[in-house]
Amino acid sequence: MSVLGTVIVGVVILLGVIGAVVQVWPSAPLVGGAILVWAWLTGTSSAWIVCAIAALVLILGTVLKYVIPARGMNKAGIPQSTLVWGALGGVVGWFIGLPLGLVLGMIATTFVVEYLRSRDTATAWASTLQALKAFGWTIAIELIAALTSATAWGIGVALAATGN
Repeated sequence: MSVLGTVIVGVVILLGVIGAVVQVWPSAPLVGGAILVWAWLTGTSSAWIVCAIAALVLILGTVLKYVIPARGMNKAGIPQSTLVWGALGGVVGWFIGLPLGLVLGMIATTFVVEYLRSRDTATAWASTLQALKAFGWTIAIELIAALTSATAWGIGVALAATGN
């Protein structure tokens, strides 16, 4: 693979890693797709092994980013619909005020939904904090999977450069 091709793949992987943090575009498909293209064009067995490792890490991360936060939400007695409403509020907030609007929209919507459900400010705020923790776990898990895959790709690039 050419140097320019490798740089382009690296930029797409970087966009995927950023996507894990900003949660506006999907991280795993960008990172995994870029590594798949790199493996296809590189064509070595080590490139395909790196691609397989990255795919497994990204799939595991995708599963865990739903399972772990959901477990915490269920344990706290908060319905999954609260996260859905919070996410919708975040999307609306994004269009109103970009990144700050996303966060404030998500927090405000989650609080309102939980207040309407419980009719208690303290309970609604505690539920909002739990939902924010769940959202934080989602970001952390997705970021770890993206960075682990990017690291595997970096090792693969080094191996390809040495002819392995």
